[in-house]
Amino acid sequence: MRLHFAAEIVLELVYQHLGSIRKIGAHIAEDKARIDFEWNENISKVFPFIQKEARALVEANQEIMSAFRDEETEKRCWTIRGFARVPCGGTHLRKTGEIGEIELKRKNIGKGKERIEVYVSERR
Repeated sequence: MRLHFAAEIVLELVYQHLGSIRKIGAHIAEDKARIDFEWNENISKVFPFIQKEARALVEANQEIMSAFRDEETEKRCWTIRGFARVPCGGTHLRKTGEIGEIELKRKNIGKGKERIEVYVSERR
C-alpha cells in the first residue's frame, strides 16, 4: 500500500507540474513502483519539485479520505484536502505520514519515453 500510494502521489505531482504529460504505463511490485510517460525530455529535471512536495505531504501527515465518487457504478477515489482528488479503486493508507521516505530514479526506456521508479523506506 505504501508503494502504491507513493506512486499515486508522484503521478499527481508530475501532472500538476508538467500538465500535458501522458502516462503510458505503470506497475507496482513488492520492492518498487514504476510510472512510464511519453515525454521528450529528461524527466529527472522535475525530481527536486516532486520530492520537495511529496516530503511536505508526508510530513504534514494529512488524512487520506477514500470514498465512492459514484456509488451507482462503485467508482472510488481518494482525496487529500488541499492537494488532489484522484480516481482510484485500490487500497489506501489512512494518513500521508505512513508513506515514509520517497526516493525517485529515472530511466530512459526509449525515444520519447521516460520512466520514474519510486521507492519507499521508513521515515528518518
